[in-house]
Amino acid sequence: MDEIKVTGKLLGRAALCVAALLGGCGGASTPGSGGPLVLQASGGPGGTVRAEAFVNEPGVGEARTCAAAMNAGACQLTSCQLGGVGSPAAGYGNFGPLSATVGTTTVPLTYDRFGYPTVGFPASIALGTGDTMTFRGGSRPDASWFEVSTRIPGFAVITSPAPAADGSAPTIDTSQDLPVTWVPISIGRITFGFDGGNWDFGGIALSMTCTFDGASGAGVVPRTLLASLKEMTGANPTYAVMGAALEATTVVGGLTIVTQSSQDSPSATRAFNVTLQ
Repeated sequence: MDEIKVTGKLLGRAALCVAALLGGCGGASTPGSGGPLVLQASGGPGGTVRAEAFVNEPGVGEARTCAAAMNAGACQLTSCQLGGVGSPAAGYGNFGPLSATVGTTTVPLTYDRFGYPTVGFPASIALGTGDTMTFRGGSRPDASWFEVSTRIPGFAVITSPAPAADGSAPTIDTSQDLPVTWVPISIGRITFGFDGGNWDFGGIALSMTCTFDGASGAGVVPRTLLASLKEMTGANPTYAVMGAALEATTVVGGLTIVTQSSQDSPSATRAFNVTLQ
């Protein structure tokens, strides 16, 4: 089950104003201050542990025009036309200084006028399955103080389908349901799917995502979505992608906070080419 530990201590506005020496307590809220604030924890061996915070600003980044999603079983297939790139507004989603902590090591997440850049922990810090990263924030006079913690899920290791010993792409029979297997994990959900189509500007990008119970070790991709993917992707290359993640949502003082955690390894391959037939 996805987990989040919330110990939000809601300070009153007057108390926050005193803490801020009465500075700026009557001002308007920062755009995007209602969230959702997304906090991402990425675990793994030393040198790979990272933290990130962001708020998705409407109309910024790759604007995609997507057709209605196709759903079957635990899977969803989306088809989106890649559009233009919007310019972020300075100050959007500024929640003031945030921090991320692993054990006794804390790193700051500092707003830089357009967002919170990804921050890496020292190379001595490792974060494995079940370990915890804690985020804190709320120093602005108009934001409640919060503390949320999320655990790192297991590491996703696919067993089928998988590349052959010589590295050649496995063949997927789209006329049949596709069994998918992986090494069971004790924490987190498994996401498996395919990326295809044309991901260039103006192209049609295809993405199929299936979500399974990580402890089960097995799932099924329905043939109906596989056949649609093959028809739509045409001659473009298709890649299989597997990962494991935890995601949870809470509300602290009117602020919606989403935590997302995963685990990475520099030596593991998460995506590989496949042949659809």
